[in-house]
Amino acid sequence: MTPSPVEHNPLPFTPDRWLELVEIGSNDEMRSELTGRHPADIAAVLEQIPFELQLQLFKLLDTEVIPQVVAELDEHDQARLIGKLQPGEIADIIEKQHSDDAADLLGILEDEHAAAVLDNLSDEDREELTELMSYDEESAGGIMTKEALSISMDASVEDTIDLLRKKASEIGDIYYTYIVNSAGKLKGYVSLKRLILAQPDQPVNEIMKTDIVQINVDMDREEVTVLFRKYDLASAPVVNEEGRFLGRITHDDIIDVIDEEADEDLAYLTGQAEFDPGERSLFRNLKHRLPWMMLGLLGGLIGARVIAYFEPQFSKLSALVFYLPLIAAMGGNAGIQTSSLMVRGLATGEIGSFGMKTRLLRELGIALLTGIACAGTLLLITWLWQGDLYFSFVVSISLLIVITFAATVGVLVPLALDKSKMDPALATGPFITTTSDIIGLLIYLGIAAFFLTY
Repeated sequence: MTPSPVEHNPLPFTPDRWLELVEIGSNDEMRSELTGRHPADIAAVLEQIPFELQLQLFKLLDTEVIPQVVAELDEHDQARLIGKLQPGEIADIIEKQHSDDAADLLGILEDEHAAAVLDNLSDEDREELTELMSYDEESAGGIMTKEALSISMDASVEDTIDLLRKKASEIGDIYYTYIVNSAGKLKGYVSLKRLILAQPDQPVNEIMKTDIVQINVDMDREEVTVLFRKYDLASAPVVNEEGRFLGRITHDDIIDVIDEEADEDLAYLTGQAEFDPGERSLFRNLKHRLPWMMLGLLGGLIGARVIAYFEPQFSKLSALVFYLPLIAAMGGNAGIQTSSLMVRGLATGEIGSFGMKTRLLRELGIALLTGIACAGTLLLITWLWQGDLYFSFVVSISLLIVITFAATVGVLVPLALDKSKMDPALATGPFITTTSDIIGLLIYLGIAAFFLTY
């Protein structure tokens, strides 16, 4: 794919600017406005305007820019715009995209529509895309691109440079040339700089490096991001179980993964199955949010039942009611704080199996010290307010236990989910807060009932 032209229009391209042109401008003026704009800027406007105007803008785009703009759109807008095109038109777009973007685009189409598009492609493109679509989208294969240069070990530097010249427009950014043996197994790599500095007749196997950070095609894409961070990679080769070279992953793919994983974690944190700020459908938004709200409602009803069970204690000492919101809120805060740290550590690889016991003890120690500090402060304030040291002690010791328990849950639940191969971000949503609320109330009212009764 050829690089996008640099934006030359001095005015920023915004939805308001486009709406203004729709009102007062001609098609020629609108085409002029789009000329030279970066595909990402055009896509950003497309995602924010009504569907009718999306279609209008899309039809005004230059055919060479359309594939790049489509690659920048989110799945919902891709499906709405591209899903209406004929298979041949979609095939024309796909042929100008990198294979990973093309596979993602095919993946959002209905099976019959996708099959019709594949029938309009060349045998080579069809084979590549069918292979890419066979990989799990959460794996390295799901974000891999086939546009990568590999050459045999006995090739010369001159042969390699000639091949680079021929393939440059197809490959895009060139970071490394990968060296394979006769069986296609990856043996090394050579940078563009080393090729330029080497003698033309020198075999590439004499200048190649063998310290390869290679990625298995079935590796989880979050693990791939950890490798890119750890080794500061710009590009990395992808291989199968036998070590056969399949393609490459570049840093821009990793940035996309990091963004998607952050959105996913934010979705779980806010109690949604998915997170899409640009989602326009009322019912899809409702479908993603309502189940978690219902879970919160169920937790609230259980909490109400717990309070009702301890009603006799309230009739004896009504001051217990004053501290119910405080106990529940402090427990939820402690659980969210600890679980958020655990989720981040697990996602970035900072928390692993090594030293886990020390990590757990440290987190629980922090929770205990935090609980002591908060409980001590509450003891002093409650005593000054209520004038009852015994009652103040009961409320304070309850807070200490609730904070410690909530922090323990915040540590253990993400770990348990991670061990079960589930996304630990699930733990930072309503599950933690609901559990902390219910158990926190049980602890608080149970301790109060025991000490104030006996």
